[in-house]
Amino acid sequence: MKGKYSIWLKNVSKKEVKIDRDVFIFAFFLFLSFVFWYLNSLGKEIESETSYPVKYTNLPKDRILVEDLPSKLDLYLKGPGYSILKLNLSGNRSPILLDISTINYRRVPGSNSPKYYIKTSGLIKKLSNQLRADCEITSIKPDTLFFSFDRVVSKSVPVTPDIEIVTERQYFIKGQINIDPDSVIITGPHFILDTVRTAKTRYKRLTGLNKTVRKDILLDDKRGYDISEKRVTLTIPVEQFTEASIIVPIKLLNIPDSLDIKIFPDAVTVRCLVAVSDYKKIEEIPFLVVLDFKKVDLHSSDKIPIEVLNIPPFVNSLRFTPAKVDFLIEKKFR
Repeated sequence: MKGKYSIWLKNVSKKEVKIDRDVFIFAFFLFLSFVFWYLNSLGKEIESETSYPVKYTNLPKDRILVEDLPSKLDLYLKGPGYSILKLNLSGNRSPILLDISTINYRRVPGSNSPKYYIKTSGLIKKLSNQLRADCEITSIKPDTLFFSFDRVVSKSVPVTPDIEIVTERQYFIKGQINIDPDSVIITGPHFILDTVRTAKTRYKRLTGLNKTVRKDILLDDKRGYDISEKRVTLTIPVEQFTEASIIVPIKLLNIPDSLDIKIFPDAVTVRCLVAVSDYKKIEEIPFLVVLDFKKVDLHSSDKIPIEVLNIPPFVNSLRFTPAKVDFLIEKKFR
């Protein structure tokens, strides 16, 4: 029984080998036939379509394209197969150059904006001369190219730093951040620049600052226009701050002539944060704490709020106590 099974397996294996060999031989001659047929067809005239890159040159001076023209055009070709095959297999093709100054473009009738169009049928001769192929361009798609021009303008705008600053504990920014340069020239289409009020830097987060730092930061140039500078230098004045306090008497304003008003207390304690280098100036600060009776309804108020004036720019986190004072009203007797 085992001998018969072994003989059967050998016969099946021989048949499979023969079938595989026959299939391979058939496929080889079929492929060979296709190659000969294809090579023979290359000498015949055929029609085909190919997508070809295009580059536009010599735009009108002081004008810019608002809408991008297509970077590729679909060319419908007629000619020898080998010529069309050569175009299709040319790999990274150099684009066809279209000189706008030599092309007959027309304004779209009835359009409010300066919109123009080009009939691509008028480009066939220019494209054929540059392709230098033994085939004919029968048509081009799209058949019409629409585009718009806008004036190129320039203007100066201030630079705005888009930064987040985190200082170390008890350190603060002292004064203004210096930007060099503090303004730039931007150039681009009028319809874009008309809405631009400032040139922003790229976002930057600065942490752990405990001293004055200088930082070069790139400007945000992804906004459809050119900028005269690529980056600006920020000088961020950082200094250690300390708390200071001073007692300031309250000044009464606009007291009615018929009344004698007394307040309790008659002075407040003003506390603030100042840079260590400015601490000695605290006693020279002309703080003015006032109570203006024009702003107070004496009949409905239990306490009167006060306000602090003449706050210098180098003072941070100002607070004062008390924020309101008690009062006593007495009529004057003549």
